[in-house]
Amino acid sequence: MNSWIIVLGAARSLARAELHALLPSSLFVPLSGSCMFLEESRDVSAETLQEVAGGVVKIAEVVGEVAIVTPGELAEILLSSSIDQQKITFGVSRYDGDVVSLPWLREIKAQLSRAGKKARFISSPDGILSSVVVQKEHMQELVVAKRGDHVLIGLTATVQDFEAWNKRDYGRPYADPKSGMLPPKVARMAVNIALKNSEIFQGKPVQVFTILDPFCGMGTILAEALLRGCHVIGSDQSEEVIAKARKNLEWLTHDSRNRGTLIPGIELPSVQLLVSDATHVSHKLRPNSIDAIVTEPHMGTPALGERRVTDPEKIRNVVKGLEKLYIGALRDWVDVLKPRGNVVIALPQFSLEGKTYFVKKVVDSCEKLGYTMGAGPIEYSRPQAVVRRQFFVFTKN
Repeated sequence: MNSWIIVLGAARSLARAELHALLPSSLFVPLSGSCMFLEESRDVSAETLQEVAGGVVKIAEVVGEVAIVTPGELAEILLSSSIDQQKITFGVSRYDGDVVSLPWLREIKAQLSRAGKKARFISSPDGILSSVVVQKEHMQELVVAKRGDHVLIGLTATVQDFEAWNKRDYGRPYADPKSGMLPPKVARMAVNIALKNSEIFQGKPVQVFTILDPFCGMGTILAEALLRGCHVIGSDQSEEVIAKARKNLEWLTHDSRNRGTLIPGIELPSVQLLVSDATHVSHKLRPNSIDAIVTEPHMGTPALGERRVTDPEKIRNVVKGLEKLYIGALRDWVDVLKPRGNVVIALPQFSLEGKTYFVKKVVDSCEKLGYTMGAGPIEYSRPQAVVRRQFFVFTKN
């Protein structure tokens, strides 16, 4: 039985939905701060879960549960895990609301020194060490999170590969920040939610899924679906955008370090890119040929994302136009989706002077269009975002 403390990233709601999709039969319990407790009976490795999940920052193996945390208890855990080491670099991240004080860390160091260990500690102003620090310092990190009246103590087993994620975000040939595109981590979470596939954790051959993004832009969602081992199809009405997406995906698949992130046992999947309006993509694809659609659609005029809009009538008109676009697209996509296939879509929400404007007709129309709403709204937005995003999952009937 595996017992882990899972530390989530900033998009917590989306990360929780991703974990439930990846491990639907597992026991998840919310802990203090940004943590969740995971009890998993199958032979699931922390390394594989960390590799696959976009919303998991760290995974710590639970090594103790106490009523009150003391420096002595933490020192004993470090000694037990470092029997063959004479030098120990350690740190403590507390997600239970208490502060990791320097006297506290010095006491742990003193106890390690009395046991014959040469020790040094790394601290953080807010008491929480970033995955970057943990990885670069090659340290032993103790993670503390509260569960009910008790406190769980974990030893960090894995951290998110920040270099790989940053490289896919900022190192690819083309990007368009003004378009408001999803970061790779968020795109990965959306793909995992769409797949609802835990086969990679069961030692079985991985089924190859086909993912469609009808508003593919620079290909962020397609890239993360590729790394999950999916065949991908992307479409956009702009030939220039499709050309840039193609370059980005070529860069991804031809870089051996990127290919190394593919799930073991999966051959490099196929890529198909189309110039097509999102409301007519079914004209270029076979009926019932797509396993899932994952997309962040067009979200209004660029002005809405660049400056504060003060005219409510303008926002209402934008919302009406977007509702027409999204409903037309969903009506078209139902023909290419396989039965029970999922659409994971980010829908925009605008706020003005305390009033919220949302594409409500899209959600209200899903049943008439041939879908059942499986989940949503799942909140996601970047800090200071003018346009907030809410993810919904629509499942074809």
